[in-house]
Amino acid sequence: MPAMLDDPTAPAVYRVSGPSPYPEPYGPLPPEITPRQVTLRDRTTIATLLPFSSPMQVPAKLTAYLCELLNREIEKGDTYPMMDPMPLSSFGPYWFANFGAIMVLGELDNTEDVLTMEAQGTDWTKQCLGSFYVKPNYPGRSSHVCNGGFLVTDASRNRGVGRLMGECYLDWAPKLGYSYSVFNLVYETNVASLRIWDALGFKRIGRVKGCGNLKSYPEQYIDAIIFGRELGGDSEDYITEERFDKIRFYLKTGTYPNGSDRAEKSRLRSAATHYRLIPAEDDLDEDKLMLKGKEVVSDPHKQYEIARTFHGYTHAGINKTTASISEKYHWVRIKETVSAAIRNCSECKDPTPKPRDPTNRERRTPAKNGDAGSSRPRRGSGSVVANGVQHLQVVAGADPDMVVDEQQQQQQQHSAPVAQMQRFEHYSVPVDPAIMHGMNSQWHESHAMILDPAPRDVEKEEEADMDARLRAELTATIMRDEEPGYPSHAPGTGPGQ
Repeated sequence: MPAMLDDPTAPAVYRVSGPSPYPEPYGPLPPEITPRQVTLRDRTTIATLLPFSSPMQVPAKLTAYLCELLNREIEKGDTYPMMDPMPLSSFGPYWFANFGAIMVLGELDNTEDVLTMEAQGTDWTKQCLGSFYVKPNYPGRSSHVCNGGFLVTDASRNRGVGRLMGECYLDWAPKLGYSYSVFNLVYETNVASLRIWDALGFKRIGRVKGCGNLKSYPEQYIDAIIFGRELGGDSEDYITEERFDKIRFYLKTGTYPNGSDRAEKSRLRSAATHYRLIPAEDDLDEDKLMLKGKEVVSDPHKQYEIARTFHGYTHAGINKTTASISEKYHWVRIKETVSAAIRNCSECKDPTPKPRDPTNRERRTPAKNGDAGSSRPRRGSGSVVANGVQHLQVVAGADPDMVVDEQQQQQQQHSAPVAQMQRFEHYSVPVDPAIMHGMNSQWHESHAMILDPAPRDVEKEEEADMDARLRAELTATIMRDEEPGYPSHAPGTGPGQ
């Protein structure tokens, strides 16, 4: 992840913005930056991260080994953008001119110990686990924004070295006066790096489309992710993820991880009362850590795959997807993981309108409040309010199924129970008997059928004939209403209110 516009042959750029004092070339480090001892993923192996501010402080053979590691990565052509190997004479100033750290096995007290180890003929291919640098990402007024480059040896892969160096980077960079970190090019095929930076609280602040012409993908250009993170803030997120691994180790072995102080031992004993470990069914799988019936997931890659899978079921939003995951799994910042999965969902990003399901009948939008009494004619169906009751009208040429659909939609808007409907003998349109009460004298004024004007005389005659037959049926119904014992509703108290 080289710095912006980084040229390995150019003079080093030093921080000249942000808090003072500013660093001097090859000068002393801040007193709070001292060798840092860490425990590898097996919870038993101890290693030490040693800080350097000058290439002259690093033994020659160790420098040569690190240069070989970088050139090997450049030759692979999948992680660093450089194409030509770096000369040994250029590597030292490039990697250590500002600040560099080296991780070696064992407990070391100061940087001079590596000089003693080299004099004793130490094999650095076995003792050196990795290295990283910190330098300004931009010059001048923006030089308080830093960048880092990382190397992990082949022998130390899958031992948690990359993550440990990332945590140390987050601890030391603000002590060097930097307030923000940017990683400019993390190719999306570099899954290991993506996992680490996601887990350590970095945000994906950008994407560079097709910027990587990588050796492993000669037929296509690979996108790169730009990561960003504020420095010096709360580190609880990534410490909590690390804590899960320590709890798993404690439950499985019954012993404390190396380097645990009294407070951490107390926290582990307390955690053992809440967590439990389910043995793996397969030797290739790891034991499941459970918290209140939920599986604890500490691997960022697995977290992302779970979020992507759950979102893919229904393509729901952030809150619903997060709620579904939280029923079965637990990890820190689930919502942020879900947000990243949704942003990368190809279906959700596709602006093309989805085809409408032909089996679903299109429904009309219900009328707004205050429009229920409107008598504006519409082809197909309409509604009027008579005696306080809203009732569906039928228009010539209407689709009976659509009329029924609209009536059901209107009924759902009312909380009062709906009375039993009657049907005309020759028509399938449901009619509420309550609207028939008191209609004899007002029929022509309030319930005349709304007919679409027809352009031909034949259609007018057919509509008139249908109108006459319908009036006859309605008159018969009204007569039945007036018979003794037939139920009726007072105006304004019928169904539909």
